[in-house]
Amino acid sequence: MERKVGVIGLGNMGSAIAEKLAAHFQVVGFDIDEAKREAMREFGVMTESSIEAVVSQTEVVLLSMPKASISKGIVQQISPLMAKGAIIIETSTILPSEVLEMQVISMTHGVRLIDAAILGGVGHMRSQTATLLVGDSDNSAASVMHVLEAISTEVQIMGRIGAGMSAKIINNGVAHAVMSVIVESSALAVKLGIEPQKVYELLRGETALLRPLTHRYHERIQNGEYAGGMSTINARKDSTLFLQLAQEKGIPLFSVQAAHSVYEMAMQEGFGNEDYAAIAKLWERWSGIDFTE
Repeated sequence: MERKVGVIGLGNMGSAIAEKLAAHFQVVGFDIDEAKREAMREFGVMTESSIEAVVSQTEVVLLSMPKASISKGIVQQISPLMAKGAIIIETSTILPSEVLEMQVISMTHGVRLIDAAILGGVGHMRSQTATLLVGDSDNSAASVMHVLEAISTEVQIMGRIGAGMSAKIINNGVAHAVMSVIVESSALAVKLGIEPQKVYELLRGETALLRPLTHRYHERIQNGEYAGGMSTINARKDSTLFLQLAQEKGIPLFSVQAAHSVYEMAMQEGFGNEDYAAIAKLWERWSGIDFTE
């Protein structure tokens, strides 16, 4: 066993984190719920009745809170009590701007802070198949890498402080948007007499979900290569057919309808003969970014 590691917040995710850490470190935890503190003792986790008692014993503290405001309050409370150079690891899903606010507070007292967003649920954490997305501005993650690796299957340094949270929010946003596309598209398929299992087998292939990422985003957009390929004209045509078919069958569309408007705009911008990945150029102009950098 190495040094003690503190875990503040022993809810569903926090308890899973503490349980995994206890296999490698002495873990001392805190939660306002006494029953949750008691439940952790069977996993070899020491618990304390106050946050102050936890931080007085540890130089590495992980936070697992339901709200950013709670995390911020805890950072304000514990930073003056921690040793210079100690590290707070924020695992709660919050906005990157909120992580930055917490870092400012902690650094005032010489305490470092990184964000380590958890890609996966409680089940992933318990089976140690979660990925940690880390934001770190001063290479603090290197000194606690052994702690991060003890609760994950992979640690990805995404960029400066807040980048871990940004990456998780983006990943989850994509997942939720894709879910909407899948459901409304499947509703149309079932209405047309295609069995749900057949829809699954169709969409699990490369062309619908994977190729837009691996070919169009990675190979074309990241390299600014829009010549050849499937034209925006044809993409718009396919999108129009989808909308017409849904209208015929009375299937309401939200995500696909919104996506169609992007292809209409791309046509107006003169991208018709370019690969439909050229819609990326709209966002480059709107956002002042360059996907090739």
